[in-house]
Amino acid sequence: MNYYELIYLNKELNVKLRSETLHRIISPQKNIVELYIGEHCVRFHAVPPTPYVYVRSWNSAKKKNVINFFPELYGQIVEEILSLTQERYLGIRFSGDATVWFEVFGSRANLYLELEGELYDSFKTCHPNLKSAEERWKRAMQENTLSSSDTELFSAVAEAIKKSAANDAHINGDDTVKIDLDPKDLKKKLCALHPSIERTHLESLIDLYLPQAHELKEIHLFIEECHHQLTEHAEFRLLDDGSRTLFPEAYLPKNTREIFSSVSDLLFRHTFSLEREGRYKQLMAASLKELDKATKRTKVNLNQLEKAVKNQEKATIWEEYGHILMTMAHRAKPESEIMVVQNYFRNNEKAKINLDIERSFVDNAQRYYKKASNAKRSMEAVKQQLTILKQQLEALLDGKESLSTINDIKDLDNWRKDMLEKGLLNNEPKQGSTNNYSIGTKGKLARLNTHQKKQNSTQSFSKPYHECTVSGFSIWIGKNARSNDKMLSLAHKDDIWLHAKSVAGSHVIIRAQQKIPDKSIIEIVASFAAHQSKAKGSEWVPVIYTPKKYVRKAKNSAPGAVIVQKEQVVMVQPMEPRDA
Repeated sequence: MNYYELIYLNKELNVKLRSETLHRIISPQKNIVELYIGEHCVRFHAVPPTPYVYVRSWNSAKKKNVINFFPELYGQIVEEILSLTQERYLGIRFSGDATVWFEVFGSRANLYLELEGELYDSFKTCHPNLKSAEERWKRAMQENTLSSSDTELFSAVAEAIKKSAANDAHINGDDTVKIDLDPKDLKKKLCALHPSIERTHLESLIDLYLPQAHELKEIHLFIEECHHQLTEHAEFRLLDDGSRTLFPEAYLPKNTREIFSSVSDLLFRHTFSLEREGRYKQLMAASLKELDKATKRTKVNLNQLEKAVKNQEKATIWEEYGHILMTMAHRAKPESEIMVVQNYFRNNEKAKINLDIERSFVDNAQRYYKKASNAKRSMEAVKQQLTILKQQLEALLDGKESLSTINDIKDLDNWRKDMLEKGLLNNEPKQGSTNNYSIGTKGKLARLNTHQKKQNSTQSFSKPYHECTVSGFSIWIGKNARSNDKMLSLAHKDDIWLHAKSVAGSHVIIRAQQKIPDKSIIEIVASFAAHQSKAKGSEWVPVIYTPKKYVRKAKNSAPGAVIVQKEQVVMVQPMEPRDA
């Protein structure tokens, strides 16, 4: 907040707050303090390095989770608003001869309570102590003049400019000397001559009015003209590039987004725009990161599945080995672990078949038949998943393309909502909070209450599964793909896991509890799994089951997708889950 903005705020506050009653001074969140005076709220963002103050109308103050300050002032009447010439201190003097001072500059931004010429208390803890802040304030009081008049304050700035220009001319011997400085050094010189000048757009003004070497006198005249524009023709402008200025558009020709009637309105809207822009940038970066991560993960999974499809030939070869070994069923056990034969399914090519010499040829053939059967069964699931992943990748790429066209936080929120509903993004990004703060005991209580609320909310979460009982066994039935994963992580390794074969559906768990359920119980629960699947309309449905320890999640796999080993199959009629 520059000195000119502070002078205009002084004028605004003198109009709005004089003779009004102070009701309360509170801190609703870290580094922010609010003074409720009459029908207005003076809000101070004591956030270094750019603190600022503005005034707004208010309906009611926040009552919970706030810290009260300077209660000895409550009920007192505002007498006047004061400023120091050449220093960014703003004071509100009350009827009880007390003043609150806003220190609106640098890393020391703070609010102080002055009683009888001494700083008695402060909003933020002072480092190293309040004494050093008091010495800084007293020094400013001695070197400058107090005033509540904007005319006097502006005149003091004009006098300071003339004095600086005279000293500069004296040092250089002649104000007709040409000064040739690069824009950066020229800006430093201008700020040294006029410390209160608005600096945000100074480079643009230099390009417009001091593009090349000029006489020292012209530089001095430029500073005086800047002061004239800011005092006589100020416009409270929010620019298209998101910055603010008091320079009129005629003098600083930058596109204006909005012009306001007061400096408070400008500061409030600029703050809102910065917060909105900051959240947009943060959420956009998080969305791009999450989208890229999801796209990369999907591509890796697709690559793995496509490799698996290419290996489908192995299932056919294993089945052929089974047929070849069955032709040797009349023989005794094999004599060696490797047998070289002619594969009559492939034009009598030579084939090496690995054998278990402890088993008969029939048993070895059955082993190859089972491997072929499992491979084919897995291949059906792979092909299903391959189709799903291809659709998911296409949706992710479409989402990235639409994200590149979004420039507003509202549209970005809607985009994220749509992507989350489709399951293409997993979670909301972590947002930094500015509302958590603690000051003394109240801060500790606030943290304790927050922790207790988190605990209560955790306890109130619903379970990731439906539950029923069959012959004393607790049965868990997953609600959706994500709850299936959560349920699987909660199950014991000896529990029985069930799922309808080769179709989408809920995972089902029989809580074994060190007791193995018999076949009749498994069949009943399998009928539940059949009912909770895409095959629920079929008369008979194959359901696979195996101990949970043989079911695992593959790395980076989709929600609900698992790898199953040593499964068995039972044919059941679908039945709605119920206690039995």
